[in-house]
Amino acid sequence: MSIKHIAVGVFLSGLAVAGWTAELWIGAAEADITPDRPVALDGNTTGPISQGVKSRIKAEVLALEAREQGKPMDAAILIVCDLVRIRPGVQVAFRNHVATHLPGFDTRKLFLAATHTHCAPVTDQEEYDDYGDAMQPKEYVSFLFERLTEAVVKAWQERQPGTFAWGLGHAVVAQGRRVVYEDGSAVMYGDTRRADFSHLEGWIDHAVDALFFLDTDKKMKAVVLAVPATAQCEDGRQIAADYWHWVREGVRHQHGQGVVVLGFIAPSGNQIPRAMLRRTAEDRMLKLKGVSRPQDLGGRIARAVDEVWRFATKDVRSDIAFLHRVESFDLPGRKVTENEYRAAKKRHDELVAKKKLVGGDYWEKRRFAKTLARYEAQQRADPVFTVEMHVIRLGDVVIATHPFELYPEYGARIQSRSIAGQTVLVSFSSPLECGGYLATRDAEKAGGYSALVESCPVGHEGGKIFVERTLAAIRNVFGKK
Repeated sequence: MSIKHIAVGVFLSGLAVAGWTAELWIGAAEADITPDRPVALDGNTTGPISQGVKSRIKAEVLALEAREQGKPMDAAILIVCDLVRIRPGVQVAFRNHVATHLPGFDTRKLFLAATHTHCAPVTDQEEYDDYGDAMQPKEYVSFLFERLTEAVVKAWQERQPGTFAWGLGHAVVAQGRRVVYEDGSAVMYGDTRRADFSHLEGWIDHAVDALFFLDTDKKMKAVVLAVPATAQCEDGRQIAADYWHWVREGVRHQHGQGVVVLGFIAPSGNQIPRAMLRRTAEDRMLKLKGVSRPQDLGGRIARAVDEVWRFATKDVRSDIAFLHRVESFDLPGRKVTENEYRAAKKRHDELVAKKKLVGGDYWEKRRFAKTLARYEAQQRADPVFTVEMHVIRLGDVVIATHPFELYPEYGARIQSRSIAGQTVLVSFSSPLECGGYLATRDAEKAGGYSALVESCPVGHEGGKIFVERTLAAIRNVFGKK
């Protein structure tokens, strides 16, 4: 396997590798990215056309710059969008679009991430076959870029000296969504009422990472949150930010309407913020409270943020070590076996033979066509998957991004072995290729959606390498080999 490594930045001394202890300049802004016309909704097999708006979808922007004696030393722009994912090509296109508005800024130090709401617009024109009279995905992407550019420029131009505090909280948000039966097989959203139900796969992470950015009056200007639960409480035909809408409402109610709340998704590939167990009791409690599930979970997270804030602000830092590294490396791709190839070809041929594709047929046909193409490509060369990773050191804290819908077991491995005081992992970020799921070995054996080869461009062996590369990158920004 060929491994390539690209480091962005100038590293002339041990001090540079470890990060500059510098004054932190902070800018933050929000963009409303809700379309003004019906759109196809992403994240499912049919691409239904939206029918109204339940909650407005947003993009949250944080601009950071480290300065030493007034001289800029390093920078980062973090953007998270209420979208199902950042489709391949979108980030590169946006960097090119925004570059002329940010003279002197290295746009490779900007990254996009998604909350994985399934109630947001499609951004890939080829995802489905027909969008009717709805706003076309390519039209929405142009609209998105304009809104994002306004927010990014505002955040960057309005950065001011600030301080930093951080902490770890907890909120019960997710449950396992892969149901395992006594024969060892697994089914996403399987029936737990079956007599052969065994357990929910994996472990459940309830951590809430909270990084606070304060203004000169020591008020909250922005907060970076990482929650191990995709924004998937809701389905349906209405555009929605899911539980993140209620997190923003809760945080702003306590700390001011101007607070920018960046809600990132921590590793949670086999978790879901829905009730997989005790559903009747859960539904009854929601009725008694008079709230929806997104509202209930958003409130839990907002309360966790408040608790962390009370204690984290006992240790506010003004000058911190800051370093932003961008790396690119190859992982071995998951190979398509002969049996997987035959099964995919059989289903693909059946769909090709149909006179008319209906429902999710087009999406399924495209999915199997990609699998067949992977199999044919691996006859010529071993498959590789290229990862772009951002690693940002903020004092004792590190943020590390990845493009996958990553199973939490990988997150646990990284966080357990990381030398950082707190390690914040960001999923659905900076994809050069379609990230898909990165499942564990046990999940691959159990099968089911999210562990099948169609769902996973990288397998568990690549997952091991991914863990080691992430840990090495973290050690690097702390000046350790």
